[in-house]
Amino acid sequence: QGTPKELVWEEKAPVSVARYAYDGVEVLNGKIYFLGGYGGSGAKNIAERYDPVTNTWETLNSMSVARAGLASAVLNGKLYAIGGTGLSSVEVFDPLNGNWSAGVALPSVVYSGTAITVNDKIYLIGGYNASQQKINQVLCFDPSTSQWSTKANMPTARDGVKLAWLENRIWAIGGNDGSNTNKVETYDLVTDTWQAEASLTTARNWPVAWVANGRIYVGGGKKDSSSYLNSIEVYDPTTKQWSSAGNFPENKFGADAVVLNEKAYVIAGKRDANNYSNKVFAADLN
Repeated sequence: QGTPKELVWEEKAPVSVARYAYDGVEVLNGKIYFLGGYGGSGAKNIAERYDPVTNTWETLNSMSVARAGLASAVLNGKLYAIGGTGLSSVEVFDPLNGNWSAGVALPSVVYSGTAITVNDKIYLIGGYNASQQKINQVLCFDPSTSQWSTKANMPTARDGVKLAWLENRIWAIGGNDGSNTNKVETYDLVTDTWQAEASLTTARNWPVAWVANGRIYVGGGKKDSSSYLNSIEVYDPTTKQWSSAGNFPENKFGADAVVLNEKAYVIAGKRDANNYSNKVFAADLN
């Protein structure tokens, strides 16, 4: 597949409110959705949608409750907003009518966890519980039973991880396990087991991650309590190593990233201790 090319980032239309994205950005029907988050005035119930053709954001009907530290996922053509600070509730957006409805609640509060959809099921991994303890919990939502079930625990309890799907495994990357970490662990759905993988080159709490051209890209996050990052690294499954892959135009902590139409989009977050970001950057992946 050759050496990954240097990514060239272009600024796109900004989001309506500068804020943390957490795990609140998803792609559905050729558009990007951005749900909830946390900005200068607190938790948000905002829902907005980006059209890459017109480079514009539109405001949608708000969620029923503000969700900081939410997780999100797409399942069967609908958008799921999952948990958040103090919340076990789930709500579901139907793009056909533009309305939100109540989903199947989590068994207990989860916030600052991360979700991913694989094989028509949602997996929610890590985060905090209602007692503000980091958790290694893995929950799986099966729409055929409308239930959340428990899977094998992640080896390391942590929040702020990012998830990726590669080589038929879920990759749980970075986060904070008491300190900001470079740990990478993968989950095999078939065997319901976890294993350790090659660590990132630097600790990254709340980075962004995406998969392109058979590789995992991870960027931004925080290295320690004060070091906000704009660097990007890439994992090559052939060499099983991480290497440098350039930089974002600004630091991106607590941002989120998606791939749409062979472009990576990196959205919102915080660029330093005092400034949330409303900026959106995109890069061609081919």
